[in-house]
Amino acid sequence: MWEGEEGTRFLPPEPAGPEPETSPPPAPPPPQQTYGYPPPPPGYHGQYQAPPPGWGHPPQWAWQPPVPDNGQAVAGFVFSIVAVGLLVVSVGLSSIISVGCAITGIVCSRNGKRKVERGETPKHKGLAQAGYIVGWVGLALSILCTAGWILAIVLGALDESSGGGSGTPAHLRSAVALAVGG
Repeated sequence: MWEGEEGTRFLPPEPAGPEPETSPPPAPPPPQQTYGYPPPPPGYHGQYQAPPPGWGHPPQWAWQPPVPDNGQAVAGFVFSIVAVGLLVVSVGLSSIISVGCAITGIVCSRNGKRKVERGETPKHKGLAQAGYIVGWVGLALSILCTAGWILAIVLGALDESSGGGSGTPAHLRSAVALAVGG
C-alpha cells in the first residue's frame, strides 16, 4: 500500500502461481528400534512422534555397544610405574617393596595383554604392553638396588668388625670395586 496525491491506493494483485500438487505425501519408513528409547506404543504406525522435552534423537552412528573394560592392564601399568617411582624417590631404599610392585605389575599387565589377545576387549592394549615392559625394567632395577644395599650393609659390617678400613681383605675390596664399577 502506498499513498499518493489522490489518496490511498492499493497495489494490483500478484498473478496466481502454479496449483499445488495434490498427491499424498510419501510413506514414512518402517519404525526401527532405537536404543535408549522405549519401544513404540501399540498402534504406532510410523507417524512422527516427538521425543521427550530436552531429548533429541541421536544420530544412527552415535550409539555403540558397551566395551568391556581391561582393569588388569591399568592395574599392571600402575604397579609398574609405582615400582620404578619408589626406586627413584627413595634412592633404592624401598627396593624390596619395588620388587613386589614390579612383579605384581608384570603379572597384571600380562593378564591384560591376554584379555586383548583373546578378543574379550580391545581396550588398553598399549597400556598393558607398556606396563609389562616397565614392570620388567623395574624388577631388574629393584634387584640391582637390593643387591647393592645388601652389599653396602655387608661391607659396612665387615669394616666395623675389623676396626677400620684396613682390616677388609684386599681381594674383597677389589671385587667390590669391580662390581660397583670403580
